[in-house]
This record gives sequence, structure tokens and C-alpha cells, in this order.
Amino acid sequence: MPVPQIEKLLIVQHRDVSLRKIEQDLARIPIERRALEATIVAEEANVEAARQSLIAKEVARKDLDIQVQAKEGALQRFRTQQIEVKKNDEYQALTHQIEQTEADISSLEEQEIELMLDIDNAQEVFESEKAQIEVRIQAQRKEIDLLNQREQNLAASVEEAKLEVEESRVGIDENFIEQYDRVKKLVKRPPYIARVEAHKCGGCHLRVSNEVSRGALDANEPHFCDQCARMVYA
Repeated sequence: MPVPQIEKLLIVQHRDVSLRKIEQDLARIPIERRALEATIVAEEANVEAARQSLIAKEVARKDLDIQVQAKEGALQRFRTQQIEVKKNDEYQALTHQIEQTEADISSLEEQEIELMLDIDNAQEVFESEKAQIEVRIQAQRKEIDLLNQREQNLAASVEEAKLEVEESRVGIDENFIEQYDRVKKLVKRPPYIARVEAHKCGGCHLRVSNEVSRGALDANEPHFCDQCARMVYA
């Protein structure tokens, strides 16, 4: 059985580990929140990009309409000039210009119709995808709200856990608690104090020397694994 000082240190360790877990959970929350916020920004950027694409298509359609109107104005002038000319070659030249302008207008109108159909399809897709994105964004914002609430709860839990750690350290022999604190700084992760069983350290799971195995039975002094430097007991 653990000696009294070790029993107390095991309580300290348990509370230290609990505190460490809470602090790790708390530290992850800003990372998770930033990831959600970045996702929302990306989602909103996609919506805006689709909206700008629609606007660009509509601008292109209006530009085609302006070109058609300009061509129609030119066509009217050519027809007026054709009535007024006397020479056959001038008449034929205007006829050619009229035919070319009519062909241009027809081509522009076809482009405009195709673009209008494209705009209608794009608008339908945009509205559908926008609705889905808004649902996702709403869910992500709810997740952020939950993270914020959890962050507050964990922050409060950290303070409570720190108090519990301090309470558990009261009454422990100064040499034992100092050595425990030293080990906690040395090793990368818990446990900081481990049982020796079958000549193996319960922390690193490596075989310890006979001297360490015998020393772990000594209730008066702290002893350490000669492999990982954790405090050990038997």
C-alpha cells in the first residue's frame, strides 16, 4: 500500500491531471472557434462570389441590349440614307451595311437570349445554394455560441480545480512536494508518480534497477525511476 505521503501525492496528481485536462479543453476552444469563423467567412465569400457572378452576367446582358439598340439606330440611319441616295453603287453599299447590321442584331439577340437563360438558371442555383449555405452558417453560429458558453464554464472549472489542487497540497511533507513539483516539470505527461510492479515503472513501463525497486519500499524518502525520473512507490 502507498505510504501516507504517497497517498497524499496521488491525490495531488489526480487533481493536477484533472486541471490539466480542463486547461487543454479550454485551450482548444479558441482553435475550434477560429475554424468555425473561418468556415463562415468562406461560406459568405462563396455566396458573395456567386452574387457578383450574377451581377456580371446581368451587366453583360444590359451591354448586349445597348449594343442591339445601337445597331437598330444605325440600321434606321442606313435605311433612311438608302432612300436618299441616287447612285446604284451607294445603294448597294448601304444594302450590304443593312444586311450586315441585321445579321449583327440577330447574333446579338441570340447571345442575349442565351445569356438570359443562363442568368435564370444561375439565379435558381444561387438561391438554392444560398439557402443551404445560410442553414449551415446558422448551425455554425450556434456551435460558436455553444463553444462560448463552454469556454465560460471551463474557465470557472479551471479556477475551482486550481483551488482543489492547492487544498490537496496542504499538509504534505516539504521534501515530497518539492520533488513532486520537480518531476512534474521534467516529464512530458502524467503520471508524475507511479507504482513499481514486477521491477517495472508504471509510468514508462521500463525495468528499473534493483536499487530503485528496494528504495520504492522506503516510506521516509522519495525515490525515482532510473529510466524516466518519475517518482515511484511500491
